[in-house]
Amino acid sequence: MSGFEIAGVVLGAIPLIISALEHYQSGKSAASALVQWRGQLDRLIFRLKLQETIFHLEAVELLRAARVPELLGGGNPTRDECVAILSSSETGKKMQGFLGPLCLYDMLLEILERYENCLKKIVAKIRHIRRLDKV
Repeated sequence: MSGFEIAGVVLGAIPLIISALEHYQSGKSAASALVQWRGQLDRLIFRLKLQETIFHLEAVELLRAARVPELLGGGNPTRDECVAILSSSETGKKMQGFLGPLCLYDMLLEILERYENCLKKIVAKIRHIRRLDKV
């Protein structure tokens, strides 16, 4: 996977993490309430949804500016369509050609790596969480 293809992974992973947190939230136990998860969990879910939206909109604008063929016809791709476009190695090459001369491609890869690392940390922190039966 090229460095740019991480963008598709990041955009695809955020909703999965949000869903896992929302499912956990709907089945929280009394013990978790004692730890005051409610406010923190609500904020985390909101911030992840916000980041997903910003990431999606910025990715679409960047793809348009790079004149990626899938976006030349106009319209706004769905998140899933955007993930597919971002995951294409051809898109990565197009982006590198567009941003490379401006020395911005390396910065974009660093931003994507930071996104990926943050998502990995979140997943590692919530991996142990299990929804209790009949709660």
